[in-house]
Amino acid sequence: MSSFLLTDVRIFDGQDSIESGSVLVEDGKITQVSSGTISWQGTTYSEPGHTILPGLIDCHVHCDSGNPTALPQSLRFGVTTVCDMHNEYPNIEKLRKQIKEDGDCADLKTTSFAATVEMGWPMPVIVAHSTNPNIKEEFALWPKLEKPEDAKGYVEDRVKEGVDYIKLMHESGLLMGQQFNMPSIELQKAVIEQAHKNGLITVAHALSRQDTIDILDAGVDGLTHQFCDQPPTQQVIDAYKRNNAHLNPTLAALGSLTKEGKETQERFAHDPRVQHLLPEEARHRVCACMSMCKAEGATVEYAYEAVRQLKAAGIDIVM
Repeated sequence: MSSFLLTDVRIFDGQDSIESGSVLVEDGKITQVSSGTISWQGTTYSEPGHTILPGLIDCHVHCDSGNPTALPQSLRFGVTTVCDMHNEYPNIEKLRKQIKEDGDCADLKTTSFAATVEMGWPMPVIVAHSTNPNIKEEFALWPKLEKPEDAKGYVEDRVKEGVDYIKLMHESGLLMGQQFNMPSIELQKAVIEQAHKNGLITVAHALSRQDTIDILDAGVDGLTHQFCDQPPTQQVIDAYKRNNAHLNPTLAALGSLTKEGKETQERFAHDPRVQHLLPEEARHRVCACMSMCKAEGATVEYAYEAVRQLKAAGIDIVM
């Protein structure tokens, strides 16, 4: 394992900063952090103008088709762990093999297959927008849960795959101006109960206020999006508190849905500091808005305000 000393760097530990300090790494582990000098006889790097911070965790990704650039690129951008929020298990196997054989990758946490239902989220949207010629073959692998009794087998299959959490899809389609097939609350409760029996937390997709309240009332442990169709209410805050639930708001994704984030997307995609890390195709994807929001009055500002209120109420916000 490598050992070295970094000096003259700004250090941020997630809470506090040292404007110019030193970090000693021995056998691959940080052993000392100081605002002054550290006695060390080995390799030393002086890096004024640079910042050292903990590895970032991206709490919501989809490494579609087991994309081999996903995990190495995440690591290059300082993300040391990613949480895949729905993927075909063969893709997860590819990614795990890549981590084992290549090494220079972000760590992977996964739910493998989310708890999907026939033509429920996200099937209709993928059918409408995907150009993937293998999409029907991928859909054939997805769970098609129908009744609460299906929850036990679904969770047991995920346990065999070594998942880190269970994801539910609770999407009515309201934000998109559509009506999607949804799992019943009884089915969602059964999945949550089986997950908890197996020591797994549960997270859920929901993009409307009512869907969010309903799935929290069902007992889910966290949300993988914030809603933006209506402003937050005390009922929402109370629902989070009852479950001690967390929120991964995905504000950039919501800005893409409403198109309000277009300017920010363009700015980050063309930042001169990252041009060597983004091929043209990836830069185009960063700039492209999903533009699926059809609900009248919906705005990403509702999501920002919800994050402010939930954080003030002591709810954990994870990014």
